[in-house]
Amino acid sequence: MTRKSIVFKLFLLTFGFFTLTFVLFFVGQSLFLEKFYINKKVSGVTKAFETFVDDYSKSDQNFDTVKKLKQKFYDTTNAQLILLDQNGVIQDVHDYYIDVHDESNNTEYHIALNNILTGQEYSNFMKLALQNNESISVQGIRKKDTIIPISIISPHGTWTNGNIVSDLKSFGISSNDVNADPSSRNLLIQIKGTVTKMSLPSKADLQVANNIDTLIQGVQRWEISAILGEIDRNTLTTYTFSDEKGKNQMFVKPIVQNNTITEFAFAMTSFQPVNEAMIVLKDYYVYAMIIVFLVIILLSFYYSKIIAKPLIRVNRVTKRMANFDFSETLPVTSNDEIGSLSKSINTMSVTLKDRIEQLHVANEKLQEDVEKERMLERTRKDFISGVSHELKTPLSVIRSFAEGIKDGVSNNTDYYTDVILEEVDKMNTLIVDMLELAKLESGTYKLEVQTFSIDSLIHQVNTKLLFSMEEKNLFVTVNAEKDLVVEANRNRIEQVIINLLSNAIRYTPVGKMITISALDQGDRVYVSIKNDGEPIPEENLNKIWNRFYRLDASRSRNTGGTGLGLSIVKNILELHHAPYGVRNEEDGVLFYFSLKKGDKKE
Repeated sequence: MTRKSIVFKLFLLTFGFFTLTFVLFFVGQSLFLEKFYINKKVSGVTKAFETFVDDYSKSDQNFDTVKKLKQKFYDTTNAQLILLDQNGVIQDVHDYYIDVHDESNNTEYHIALNNILTGQEYSNFMKLALQNNESISVQGIRKKDTIIPISIISPHGTWTNGNIVSDLKSFGISSNDVNADPSSRNLLIQIKGTVTKMSLPSKADLQVANNIDTLIQGVQRWEISAILGEIDRNTLTTYTFSDEKGKNQMFVKPIVQNNTITEFAFAMTSFQPVNEAMIVLKDYYVYAMIIVFLVIILLSFYYSKIIAKPLIRVNRVTKRMANFDFSETLPVTSNDEIGSLSKSINTMSVTLKDRIEQLHVANEKLQEDVEKERMLERTRKDFISGVSHELKTPLSVIRSFAEGIKDGVSNNTDYYTDVILEEVDKMNTLIVDMLELAKLESGTYKLEVQTFSIDSLIHQVNTKLLFSMEEKNLFVTVNAEKDLVVEANRNRIEQVIINLLSNAIRYTPVGKMITISALDQGDRVYVSIKNDGEPIPEENLNKIWNRFYRLDASRSRNTGGTGLGLSIVKNILELHHAPYGVRNEEDGVLFYFSLKKGDKKE
């Protein structure tokens, strides 16, 4: 299975989430925005309309008060509002009408013009050139003693209200019904008579409110619907009215005074802005979707990088930690779960590093302890082997000579006794050296340091061993500067010089040279003892300091010594923290050490 990175997974998840969100948003706007806007607008206008009716009913209904109430309604809703009388005729400052006397039934008819004289119809209507006492024919909608004209015929021309004709057809009343007998549904009436009185406006007197043409058409539509019983005139009525400009919502409510309908409040709000906005939005969505899609890609990638970047860093650091690499730490840049995780990993890294370092130290110490134990075991074995070898020979000699005395092998018992005593002395020397070495290696021995003259000590030791050097006919040269004072334990340094000089005497051939030197080297005094003779093999230079080690592997009694002298020298010098060593020269071997210089006594 192909492993996908967390960045890619987060990108897909974020991209899908944002895309779904914006698609739902755009679809919701497309499907529900228009309905939501219309419902919201209708609800707001309805509330403001009912408030206007209530305020109007309670007011004194004078001109200024009505004007303020209308202006307040318009400012709140941006909708048109007019008042109709109880016959549904628009009330205005001036009342425009024609009075016609029908000679056939000797009846006077009042032709209301307020509901038809709009800017659109005015020019056509004025072509009738109406005059008093002039014969005209009027066809219209009958409302008690008022007629809303549908068509007027005068000697000068014919005028027809096309809007009412269209509305009548929408209710199933054909043109034939309009032109037929006025008894049709008791809605239409046709009269012929002469003009007895009229009040016509100038063009400047016409209503100039916005969308007044549509408003008047709505009033006409409401009147027809009320006459036909399609709506109830006694309650709040709302309906949608469409014209060539678009949809409009109409609001009609009766104004009741003393339980009698005296007027009707009529309002209209247009849905044209909504329709225009939705048309623009549809075009906008195309560009918006492209931009949003690009923004979604960028946001998804950026968001996924923000979330995944610290996780990738955590993964890299933890992989290094798995390989015991604790060099890199995680930056803590936030105070959230990822920041807390980074802190925890950093703490774990430090803790693991410390624990591993402690384990390394403990392991190294354990290895050192194991190595020391091995060395100690080897030392024990060598010690036991050396002691066994060193004690076996004198014990064998003592036993042999003791048995000889017992068996009376020789009458010269003094010789046998001297040999036994000599071997006892050697065993005693060995035991003393072993005890001395054990004391130095115990770790509890404390040196008492004092200042003394090293050159005087060298001369004293040289005097003590002079007899041994004369026995081998050796030549000794002492090159010690005078008044060289050192800080050390005098007895132990004397023991060091005796052991080194005795070792030199033992391994220097007969008639050869031994040189003892003590030189001033600033803050230290350098002491060396050089003897002529065979050099020590390089591979054995470090071994000669071990106990019971001899260059003569056979441990011949002729070479003498216990094999502990140089080991004692080593331990004494290490207790003094004094550098020491041995090296081969061209004509022999040189042992050396240095001590801290002391202050001269005045």
